[in-house]
Amino acid sequence: MEKESKIIVGTQDIVKDAADALAPLTVDGITVMQGWYDKNVKDCHVTLWDMGEEEAVYSDDEVEGVTQTVQVTIFSPRDETALASRIKRLMKKNGFDFEGRSPDDSKPEDGIYMKAQRFSKYYDETEDEEDE
Repeated sequence: MEKESKIIVGTQDIVKDAADALAPLTVDGITVMQGWYDKNVKDCHVTLWDMGEEEAVYSDDEVEGVTQTVQVTIFSPRDETALASRIKRLMKKNGFDFEGRSPDDSKPEDGIYMKAQRFSKYYDETEDEEDE
């Protein structure tokens, strides 16, 4: 079955859009930040990492849109399966497509559990051309 992508005309800032989608986590006291693991943050925290973009839709040999990908990674002193499921629901509710989960890179012997998931979002570029 082919995925149905939602057309989003917006900021084309996947990290900002992901942070906005995950805002309910911050209300619950979970840090959501751009970047990677921060050993100084001892509590559960979620990082957002821009994985790049690819041109997605063409018309008359012109690019009409791009698909951007973001990795959302949970770092925690415990396994966060329920949080991973919640993140997946929040991201999908906010127009992201779930691309998959990375293999578990947890290091329980070091007290670090890690769960990484990737999401993509389509951005329409035809609106930007009018601004040029």
